[in-house]
Amino acid sequence: MVRECGSRLLRVSAVLVLLAVAGAVRAQTDRLETIYAGLADNIRKEYQLHVNQAVRQLIVSGAPMTKMPPVKERLKLLSYNKAVLIASCIADADKDRAPDAPAIPLRQNLVITTCIDIKLKQMQKFSDRVAYADFFFPERIESCGESSRLPEIEKVFRPYDFLELSEAKLFDFVRYTHCLMTR
Repeated sequence: MVRECGSRLLRVSAVLVLLAVAGAVRAQTDRLETIYAGLADNIRKEYQLHVNQAVRQLIVSGAPMTKMPPVKERLKLLSYNKAVLIASCIADADKDRAPDAPAIPLRQNLVITTCIDIKLKQMQKFSDRVAYADFFFPERIESCGESSRLPEIEKVFRPYDFLELSEAKLFDFVRYTHCLMTR
């Protein structure tokens, strides 16, 4: 009888712990989605700036405007990935902060700015390497991209409407870069 009660108590405790963890994970996901939504305006402005710069570069170089659609698609994909990277850095820093701790302005938060800087450098390194790979071994781009996708995160974060992506793709840029250069 005591053993049976102890066993039931253990199962109930385990279920309660799992429910608490699931609640914390859901709260973290909600927080991350809120942060992601809050970045939309800045990402839209930056995306439009990059599109305008690309158009100017095509005009100056005399290249045909038919080169613009793939450039726009790449910019959309990078903007989407950048927004998720930034949101994840902010949420990760926020989850370790005590609930009663005073808020630190974003630009003064060393944890967040360092995380964002590292993630954006990884994305920049990828951009540099993919241009190289596109020239020397273009067959790697598709397969490395597929093996570096983050489908679970793609389910949570849909691209912003203004990006109009036909397929949402989020990448682990470190893994993608490594694959491009070593496969």
